[in-house]
Amino acid sequence: MTPSTWDRGTYSLWHGTVPTSTILDRSGPADMWVRGEGSWLIDAAGNRALDARAGVGNMMLGYGRTDVVEAMTRQAQELPYVCMVRWELPAPVVVELAGALTEIAPSGLDRVRFCHTGGAAVESAVLMARSYHRNKGRRDKRLVVGLRDSYHGSPMAAMAASGQRIMHWLFGPMPDGFAHLPEPTGDSGTELAAQLDALGPERVAALILEPVKGRNGQPLPDAYLRAARDYCTKNDILLIFDEAFTGFGRMGEMFAAGISGVSPDIMCLAKGITAGYAALGAVLATDEIYQAFDTGSTVFAHASTTDGHPVACAAALAAIRAYVKEDLVAHGRALGRLLCDRLNDLLEGAPTFGGVRAVGAYVAIDLVDRDGSPISMQDRRDLESACRRQGVLVHYTPDTVVLMPPLTMTTQEAEFAAERFAGVVSGLRPTAV
Repeated sequence: MTPSTWDRGTYSLWHGTVPTSTILDRSGPADMWVRGEGSWLIDAAGNRALDARAGVGNMMLGYGRTDVVEAMTRQAQELPYVCMVRWELPAPVVVELAGALTEIAPSGLDRVRFCHTGGAAVESAVLMARSYHRNKGRRDKRLVVGLRDSYHGSPMAAMAASGQRIMHWLFGPMPDGFAHLPEPTGDSGTELAAQLDALGPERVAALILEPVKGRNGQPLPDAYLRAARDYCTKNDILLIFDEAFTGFGRMGEMFAAGISGVSPDIMCLAKGITAGYAALGAVLATDEIYQAFDTGSTVFAHASTTDGHPVACAAALAAIRAYVKEDLVAHGRALGRLLCDRLNDLLEGAPTFGGVRAVGAYVAIDLVDRDGSPISMQDRRDLESACRRQGVLVHYTPDTVVLMPPLTMTTQEAEFAAERFAGVVSGLRPTAV
């Protein structure tokens, strides 16, 4: 790309959630990432940056994995596409991947449907839950319940299931049939039972939860998740875990459900399923749910053209083999502990340092201004830019600043990330509000 193609009059791409004009104002063609090697990204000018945010938490194996690329290439050459919407049989790799997922999934999740993204997986799970109850003759069970401040994706049903009111305000009105409960305040699940009782369990089709919140890396209390499991079982409510972000080792277990030992009825997956090498989502469900649809009159009529895309499935199968063979979940836990310990040491006494915690390979750093309040979003953006100038890419959310490295990052690279990040934080001077 040349400087002339960066001109606003000829630049056709519409960027994501940041104004494109802002991107063009602060960047140029030389800033574009053009290559990746291991945990590093290289821009067009040849500058290298350690990707301590793993893309957006999805590049779990880093860049340039020949095993994943070769698996995708073989599949693309042999059979790049088979339609699975109606009567066509899947490519063998799709069946093989489904089996590999059920082998590593929480107990009872024995059936797999594929889609494209985490949001699409959540939407499919919501429709599946409602249709399941309809097929069982429980037509009044339509309500899907989530938590306030939760995030489940950008399709409309996933957005409605999310508890972030700003999304509802921006894109509403939201569809009916969704409710949101307060975040748990303690380790007891008693409050959850009372809240669901107030909604009327005879109306509730499903309860959807993030076992660990992606915004801040806080696991839901074990007692809360156990109470959710017990209540849902007793009241014919399906428990959905959204593990689009937390799956495949990010939180120190293959799936975040493993932290509490609670198995859901439906689990949504994406991001790490292909280690970022292709777009793929999955919905895992119990055999009981599957059996409610396995007739000519009760089929789950929800699918799209590229569900179970063979090339994406080949990437996922190669990624799962790498996670298991290379024991990367354990390595990710070790990386998280190392980063947490080093940042505690390096940032001790720094005026903006409010604390650090690690859940697996998700390391959240709380930064505060002079009165102890969280730093502003502008300060977070400035921090991110300063870190890039120091050769480290970090992530931030409305709640915290995050390091979430590829599970393949070396200990030396993690040390580098901690030192460069701490140097930027030590010089941070929050803007006055």
